[in-house]
Amino acid sequence: MLGRDKDDDVAVDATLELALGAVEDAIDAYLQDPSPPVRTQLLAALENLDQRIDSSDAYESSTIGSAALGYSSKGAVIGETGSASAAEEIPESELRAQTSLVKAAKEEMRAPTAETLRQLGAARQTLAAVRGRDAPTP
Repeated sequence: MLGRDKDDDVAVDATLELALGAVEDAIDAYLQDPSPPVRTQLLAALENLDQRIDSSDAYESSTIGSAALGYSSKGAVIGETGSASAAEEIPESELRAQTSLVKAAKEEMRAPTAETLRQLGAARQTLAAVRGRDAPTP
């Protein structure tokens, strides 16, 4: 439909959304206290998210559930790891903001500077704005 002012919703695997939520929580904690123990927690949450993404990529590249075998829904859910993935519908803009937040967190973990920390905070604010909420205050 042309001229819509609402985002299209995308189907995202519920387990992937949980992993993203854990990363968001770890980022909030890190923004409040960027100490080594909190940094370690954020790194662990990012690693868990990467493992979920790797599992999804492996499923997507496999022939299990593929059109070659008569299935047509494979790839309909972002982050799916099997044909029976539970999905949540979220606005596409929210998924984009979550992706930007994860990228900013990974950059902060790679080479922390005042600028990467500022960018991480800005990405968190953007996600909160997309959701229509205030971001947690550091």
